[in-house]
Amino acid sequence: MQSPKLLLFISICLFSSFQSFSQQNKISGYITDTSSGKRLSQAVVSLIRTQDSILSKFTRTNDEGFFELKNIPQGKYIFMISYPGYAEYVDEVDINGDVTLNKMVTIIPRSKLLEEIIIQQKVSAIRIKGDTTEYKADSFKVDANSNVQELLKRLPGLQVNSKGEITAQGQKVEKILVDGEEFFSDDPAVVTQNLRANIVDKVQVFDKKSEQAEFTGVDDGQKTKTINLELKDDKKKGYFGKIEAGSDFDNYRTGKAMINSFKKKQKIAAYVTHNNTSFEGLNWNEQRNFGSSSNQNMEIMEDGGMMIWSDGGDDFARGQGLPVATTGGLSYINKWNKDKNSINGSYQFNDQTVTGRNGSITQSILENSSFTNTTSEIFNTYRRRNKLNALYDWTIDSSSSLKLKANGSLVTGQRDNEFTGESFGDDGQLINEQTRRTATETENRDFTSELSFRKRLKKAGRTISYTGNYSNNTRVGDGFLFSNNKFYENGLMVNEDDVDQKKTNNERQQTIQNSIIYTEPLSKTWNLELTYKNNFSRNNAERNTFERPTLIDSYKNIVDTLSNHFLFRTTDHNGGVSFRYNGKKIVASFGTAVGRTNFNLEELNKGEVRSIAFTNLLPRASIRFTPKKQKSFTLSYNGSTQNPTLQQINPIIDNIDPLNITIGNPDLKQAFRHNFSLNMNDYKIIKSRNFYLSGNFSFVNNAITNSNTLNILTGERTNKTINTNGNYNGNVWTMYGFEVFKGVNLHFNASGNVSRFVNEVNNTRNVSDNYSIGAGFGMGKWSDKWLNFNVNVEPRYNNSRSSINKGVVTKYWSVNAYPYIETKFKKQKLYFNLNGELNFYQKTSAFASQRNVFLLNSSIRRTFSKTDAFEVKLSVNDLLNQNLGIRRNITSNFISENTFQNIRRFWLLSFTWNFTKNGSPSNF
Repeated sequence: MQSPKLLLFISICLFSSFQSFSQQNKISGYITDTSSGKRLSQAVVSLIRTQDSILSKFTRTNDEGFFELKNIPQGKYIFMISYPGYAEYVDEVDINGDVTLNKMVTIIPRSKLLEEIIIQQKVSAIRIKGDTTEYKADSFKVDANSNVQELLKRLPGLQVNSKGEITAQGQKVEKILVDGEEFFSDDPAVVTQNLRANIVDKVQVFDKKSEQAEFTGVDDGQKTKTINLELKDDKKKGYFGKIEAGSDFDNYRTGKAMINSFKKKQKIAAYVTHNNTSFEGLNWNEQRNFGSSSNQNMEIMEDGGMMIWSDGGDDFARGQGLPVATTGGLSYINKWNKDKNSINGSYQFNDQTVTGRNGSITQSILENSSFTNTTSEIFNTYRRRNKLNALYDWTIDSSSSLKLKANGSLVTGQRDNEFTGESFGDDGQLINEQTRRTATETENRDFTSELSFRKRLKKAGRTISYTGNYSNNTRVGDGFLFSNNKFYENGLMVNEDDVDQKKTNNERQQTIQNSIIYTEPLSKTWNLELTYKNNFSRNNAERNTFERPTLIDSYKNIVDTLSNHFLFRTTDHNGGVSFRYNGKKIVASFGTAVGRTNFNLEELNKGEVRSIAFTNLLPRASIRFTPKKQKSFTLSYNGSTQNPTLQQINPIIDNIDPLNITIGNPDLKQAFRHNFSLNMNDYKIIKSRNFYLSGNFSFVNNAITNSNTLNILTGERTNKTINTNGNYNGNVWTMYGFEVFKGVNLHFNASGNVSRFVNEVNNTRNVSDNYSIGAGFGMGKWSDKWLNFNVNVEPRYNNSRSSINKGVVTKYWSVNAYPYIETKFKKQKLYFNLNGELNFYQKTSAFASQRNVFLLNSSIRRTFSKTDAFEVKLSVNDLLNQNLGIRRNITSNFISENTFQNIRRFWLLSFTWNFTKNGSPSNF
């Protein structure tokens, strides 16, 4: 009898232990409001068995929005979340084996869901989701084989200019993502020009918050206008790509190949381009650094200068010359471990050779006189870049994450320049003549890394974050300067000097930065943020100039006045406090930071040490009022410092142009900028009506400017950086657009700029006042019909004068027009387009030789096969053969006009093959 009882007891114990072991399954996570980002407490979390609809488990979220369901038996369940006033969230889960699920669930208020439904019913192509405007790509018809750039042109509220730059709702788009990931380091040119429009499912336009704001949920005011391209699901399997080649069978050629491969979470992409028709392949930062980044033909710069230009095509070496360019890239993206781990890596290659010819005329305005300098230049530039980017992101758990970034590049370059120039006085007498040649070879190695750790603490809204950065940049360069300078008096040469020098440069800069940020919720709407940041920078720079005693000797005599070896150290410590208010319609912040900056300049050749320190108070405030969707008003103020650059503070003399000498100033102070900005927008997407207004005004204390000393007898100029007061700069821009009738949109815009730039000319204070007023209108039609068109016309009035010579005033009108027309015959699969840039200028005494420039480009193409996979295109660039680059520059007491060689008229016959294989992954 004992044996059966004992056996029964053991069986019960074994079953209980097995049952206990089998119920270690767990589901946990957080519930968040999708619109406000706030965690929801007391939300009901239920687990219902699928087979009989019996409630198996349920719980409520705590004050931090956290829930946990433990000891779940194996089986299939319906996972449901309910909360008063919100749409229910329902999902299916399968508990099979030892399962632990972490769910970050966002639920939407029923009122907002209803708004989305109403909008979808009226305009199925567009949907508003919080601050995101989402376009259904297939609703906006594009031609066969069109790229993403053509798709973006058709979306209401977006504009794409001739440079390929994108403006969304009045703001420039800085980032383009593909499925939420960076694509070749978010290079917009590669994405928009090489991805086909028909692979895109949705285009999402939004203001991307900073990583810190996305983590804490507290808006810090730092936003970047961003576009995310969400690809179609059937395009995320297998591969797709394109191959393109074109030539005029004589001088011009172009080629391009790109492939994208998808396998679950893994993405691999590669591209290569080669051409001598444009500078394609550079990212936007490079276009800003090496050329024009705006299609405006007039701009008042921060230093008060006014610049006007007209050119065609993307730019390199400031838009000058004829390029031969090869670019390439490889990108790898992958996620694993339920998306907790991700990696994003890319490699980019650029190889460019540019040759060209430039000319310039510069008028220097003095108190009682002026003189004019003419210069012509022939140049040959070579540049090669290899660049690697890597990003690793690890979500440790629901409250903490770790991110590591690393970037490295190697850039080598060569440049040869030949100059000839002459200077004349008011009476037309020759002052000087110059022939000059420079040759340089450079190498730049750059490495940057960033480590960031973020942690949410137990109390909702309480966080701590750390970010550390390290960078190492090495620049090495060797060059030669050969110059012959002749000076004249009353038409007779009175002096001549020759310069024959070798120049070396070896510079290494290291920087370490650290930042700690702590946030504390004070209430449901108020938050406190405490920050501490530091920066340690060390620059070891040696620049030497050598001469040779005779033509047969080597360069061995060092020129002390043109040589220097120094250590430049900068140390910054900064602590700040900010208060932020997050209401339903109002978001506001205010705070200040106090910093201490120390400069230490040690001249090793002379054994001299200079030290200077500054204490900075950096206030900031902003308020944003959003009365309704797509309507907002933002006002902000920001105080910031500008430190002198190494070139400005270095006491060495730069004589790369012996007639224009630059001297550094080790006594420079920091500049402090007060900046006020205003932004308004009212976008009614259902009615296709939009209004934008933006304004900015800033003034600078201790502005870093220049002092020019000009010798009217010899034409020589010496420039030295100094501090002045009185500089300011302001601008305003507004646009109103609406739909005239179905498919046709009309918009009007207006803008104004005003600035004051203070400097010194021959020890006399000079105040340059500049202003311009512009207006414009545009009309466009984009549809699936046979005709599409777009035209923009922008007239502008410009005015500039300097106090040093009030009798000289520069004022004129300019008009710029950008027409586009497209016709398509679908049955014949034939497409034709014509686009242009027309520039009209009023002639003045300063710009008497200015001519109007009309740039027109045209193409006709035909597609083949049922899927339009093959295409043949005949295109003509610069139909009127007028593509001469022109820039006008009005700065302080200088007025200059530059002309430079550009790619002129040519034609191309090109062939394109778009290939794809979807449904199953394929190796390549």
